[in-house]
Amino acid sequence: MELATRTQYALSPGADEALYVATDLGWWKTDCAATFSRDVQINDTAYRRLDPEYFAWLRGKLTLAKEAADKGRIDRTAFDELRARFQEIEAWALEHFGAQALLVAIRTHEPRTYCPPQAESETRRLVPPPRDDERINRAIRLVDGIREKALSVGWSLELLYRHEGFHKRPFAGQYGLVCYIAAGARLGEVARQWIEIIGPPPTEVRTRFYNPDVDQPWIVRVDPTKK
Repeated sequence: MELATRTQYALSPGADEALYVATDLGWWKTDCAATFSRDVQINDTAYRRLDPEYFAWLRGKLTLAKEAADKGRIDRTAFDELRARFQEIEAWALEHFGAQALLVAIRTHEPRTYCPPQAESETRRLVPPPRDDERINRAIRLVDGIREKALSVGWSLELLYRHEGFHKRPFAGQYGLVCYIAAGARLGEVARQWIEIIGPPPTEVRTRFYNPDVDQPWIVRVDPTKK
């Protein structure tokens, strides 16, 4: 299976854009990559943020599926659907990573040691993660330092402080800013729409915690009284 050339596609790259892909090649895209962790679970499906290494793993699985389809072990229609999904993923990957990076990943990939995303069982999800009191207490002190400014521009105390002693889980709205502040991180700019989190040195990666109670560029609010 040959890798298509980059010039075949004309997708618009975005610095904050990411593609999240499941092992069955289902996918979804976001323009707010910093909001999500590397792996995200929605219902019973786990998705991983696409990178060249994960692309190489997915491509290897598609190659195995093609061999199975050629030998009649899986339905040809099912394989064609998988291939169509992969072509969409490949188009995005070529535009954002480039053909050279993908080829290097394919050549150096070790499928036996790569761990793909795995969905947690319902039982595991019901067990709370271990408490993280030391980190949470430090995070609370950091938030104390920006509380007055944050409240003045539209943040609520719940959005700033709500926690249960540990990190948030994806898509769980009951977790506040303190749950997102890692050990060694600090807070940066405070705005109505977001608060900047600066990761620990030396990289100091900057992410944003968004305020769900105010308008955001990607949110379109619909008035049900208007047609």
